[in-house]
Amino acid sequence: MQQRKALRCRVGGPGRMASLTAGRVTRGNVPGAVAFPPWLAKAVVGSFLVASFTATWGGIHLGGIQPADVFLLFTFVVAAAMAVFGNLRFRIPRWLWAPAVSLLVCSTALTYRPIPAASFAVRYEHTLQSAGVDVSSTPGSIVKSAFWIIALVVVPIAALAATALEPRAPEWIAASFLAGVCVSSLIALTDLTKLTHFARSLDYQFDSDRQTGLSDHPNTLGLVCVIATPFAVHLISESRRRWLPCAALVLLGGGVVASGSRGAQLALPVAVLAAVFASPHKKKVVGWLAVTLVASFLGVVTVLGQLVPGILDKLFRFGAGITLPGVSTSASSDEERSQLFAQAWSDFEDHPFFGIGIKHINEAHNIYLQIVSAGGSVLLVGMLVYWFGTIQSCRVAKRDGEVLGAYLMISVVAWLAIGAVENQLTDRFLYYMVGCAAAIVAVNRVEASADRLTGSVTPARLSTGQSRPLWARHAALRRDTGAAGPQR
Repeated sequence: MQQRKALRCRVGGPGRMASLTAGRVTRGNVPGAVAFPPWLAKAVVGSFLVASFTATWGGIHLGGIQPADVFLLFTFVVAAAMAVFGNLRFRIPRWLWAPAVSLLVCSTALTYRPIPAASFAVRYEHTLQSAGVDVSSTPGSIVKSAFWIIALVVVPIAALAATALEPRAPEWIAASFLAGVCVSSLIALTDLTKLTHFARSLDYQFDSDRQTGLSDHPNTLGLVCVIATPFAVHLISESRRRWLPCAALVLLGGGVVASGSRGAQLALPVAVLAAVFASPHKKKVVGWLAVTLVASFLGVVTVLGQLVPGILDKLFRFGAGITLPGVSTSASSDEERSQLFAQAWSDFEDHPFFGIGIKHINEAHNIYLQIVSAGGSVLLVGMLVYWFGTIQSCRVAKRDGEVLGAYLMISVVAWLAIGAVENQLTDRFLYYMVGCAAAIVAVNRVEASADRLTGSVTPARLSTGQSRPLWARHAALRRDTGAAGPQR
């Protein structure tokens, strides 16, 4: 029941329902509402798409600010103005607030009962290498909490608002996110083959041959390639120009190889197989995928082996690894991680309720240990509620016939699986998929409400056993309600 109430437009009749689901922002529906120009709604959606496209480019900073944050801020501020002064109406899922409440409780508890500074003197800490970041000026717990809340809450709310204005937004967001990751992967491959030197110009060059692309760490590049993979398979299944998502899948595979991330290299094949299994057109996808895999093997492995001899042994770091001076081996990396795991668990044992502070949220190289170390059981409960709400939204979307829901679930589960050996938890790019999941459920619930108001059942909701894309469902809704829909 809570999920069904997650995000529903407040309606006063069929006409108003149709107007809101069609993304109209006019004066006629809400007394005293400001009549925002139609182009502003398109600007909000377009701005969020640009934010999705550049979300994974953490290596680019303009005055200390990532480009995606500028577009995210514009989207949020304008959408908030439309909601306060206009007729844009949507409700936010309650589970979205759970981590923010937990962070507030933990920060308040540690403010009134701080941990003695002597306790941190004996902790084992490993300085995480993130180029372009001054590790001597690590933000405090309050600042880190604020930025994490932006990722946890503001990003999904912006996705909800964009979908309220344009129901096709989740599909576009996923495609934009995929395109941005492909650009980063392409740059990683050209840097690896010495054709370009983007990482060096951005001051993100690492000791080894592992590449960052436009991200801030090789592990981050590997992670974003994996979580974008289901969307490439989705487009292979649904797109008319299937060669484009096939090329994207080749780039994603190349990005994972160039990153040298062992977790991503193990997770990528599993994510591809899961996405194929979730596709409603398995035979079609398998045929194209077979050609793509052959192209990936020939294009990535063979070409890299010829252009950069010996590079594959350095990038596939399973086993003993390389022993070059100044280059971290897989064995030394595993040893450091085991020490970080032990320290994080020790922190939880010493401070089981509120942790030692969000300042240390990225130190354990395991997102679950990071949570219990920095925020204790209070933060763990909040994040479990958040993740359960996200996965449940994906399940509801899939059950309602929305094809993107299954791919979003695979993407989120892939992140949570890789999180057992990586530390990406507070990055804002992780939460664009959360917003898409919540927004898809929102559109489906609005559609169901329109059915009840008009006493009809849209063709998209008939039990045909066939999944339909969101734009087709929205078109059917407009026909049933008699609304003209937005002018395009």
